[in-house]
Amino acid sequence: MNNQDIIENNNNLNFQTLNEYKIRGHFVSIYRTNEGLSYSAKPIYNFEEKPLLFAELSAIIFKNKARLGNEILKFEELVDTLKSICMWKILDINEISINPEIVAEIFIYKLIKLNKLIPLFLDDNVNEIYMDERGSPIYIDHQLFGRCNTNIILTEEELNALVTRIKLEHPISITTKNPSLKVEFQTSLFHTRISMDFPPLSPNGPSFNIRKLKARPLELSDLILLDTLPSYLASYLVEVVKARMNITVIGEPNSGKTTLANAIDLYTPKYWRKIAIEDAIESIKQSSLGYKQLSIQVDSFESNKSDYTKTSEILKLLHRSPDWIYLGEIQSREHTQAMFEALNAGLKGIQTAHSDSIQKLFRRWKNSHNISETDFLSLEVIIVMKRDIKLDGIIRKVSEVYEIGENEEHLFTKIYDLQWGKKQFFEKISNQSKLKQKMDIIIQGTAVFVSQTHVRAAKNDVNIGEEAEIVN
Repeated sequence: MNNQDIIENNNNLNFQTLNEYKIRGHFVSIYRTNEGLSYSAKPIYNFEEKPLLFAELSAIIFKNKARLGNEILKFEELVDTLKSICMWKILDINEISINPEIVAEIFIYKLIKLNKLIPLFLDDNVNEIYMDERGSPIYIDHQLFGRCNTNIILTEEELNALVTRIKLEHPISITTKNPSLKVEFQTSLFHTRISMDFPPLSPNGPSFNIRKLKARPLELSDLILLDTLPSYLASYLVEVVKARMNITVIGEPNSGKTTLANAIDLYTPKYWRKIAIEDAIESIKQSSLGYKQLSIQVDSFESNKSDYTKTSEILKLLHRSPDWIYLGEIQSREHTQAMFEALNAGLKGIQTAHSDSIQKLFRRWKNSHNISETDFLSLEVIIVMKRDIKLDGIIRKVSEVYEIGENEEHLFTKIYDLQWGKKQFFEKISNQSKLKQKMDIIIQGTAVFVSQTHVRAAKNDVNIGEEAEIVN
């Protein structure tokens, strides 16, 4: 990686390179400047330095555009077709010493004007991508380094190319009455959820946030390694799932709710019939892993359709005979009421909701959503996620875990607190948890997680610190 390029692009001589790595067709550099952390991705073959070659390849595509056909091609179909048109010319270039297929992809991404965004899509370390208004630099959330600036500013042409590609992937329309969209953009190389706002809702021009979904889902042992939760709490949560206790994961936006819910959800027995209901698919596709899973995608708030709502599909769950349900983002009054109707009818599962405390969640559900306190007894376990934004990164942790009590007088009991040590946690489990009879199993599971975490840490050359000590 040429650090001189970074200096020139930033007009900032005070920088420190923190990490460098490769992703498909690109070099990535994370560096610190006077303005904070920054992220840079450069293609391994730079067509800016080969304008004549780019023009020649573009001409070949134009001459053979009939091969694209009259039907709308999805992204991967488009890339594969364009590759087949121009690959012969790339193979004929003597000075190219890298994979010709990668060179073809870099050319195609530039041709369709998505070359600035594609590296962010391909990088599994990038969790979220933001643009606040037209002409503003994009910034990201990085898995290891947190909030990072970039030098990426999309031109009007590049922004239109993104919107056009989204519209080609999904039959949506943007109007002044419906100035938002929320869609998935998924290929074999990346999976994203894109939320965009347009004028008049976004008065300074289009804005977006793009959430990346992992190609390989994070497991509980990964989250232990990331210091999201300790090994003994992970072992407890596994036993919660095995006991088919309802789990609600709450927290502010981007606090890691869905990531934790997905990691927990992988510990259900494979013979359970599982049904996931979401407006944007963020649950893990598990059928290829041997699970029995039905995924139902409903219309989002931003959609101008109303045929398939989260509320109506939740109410249909009783007729679909699930052993376990996954409800993503319980937001509105209608969502909440439908969820409690399902839980009160005896359905079990995991759901996510926005709130930074159990007290605020219950107050909103009771006062705004008209839910009776007696209905809260169906919740069983509530996990609170916290997000701490620091200069050198975003820290996501499980801050509290509660078990819902057996009666109205003792509505909930705190089982875990971030400030406690493992001794206090095990005392709580032994004395007040519904799972106190499984204390020995939880301790055994802790040791297993410690072993798994040490293996992952050694593989990734990471220091896991004191948290992963085996419980005596």
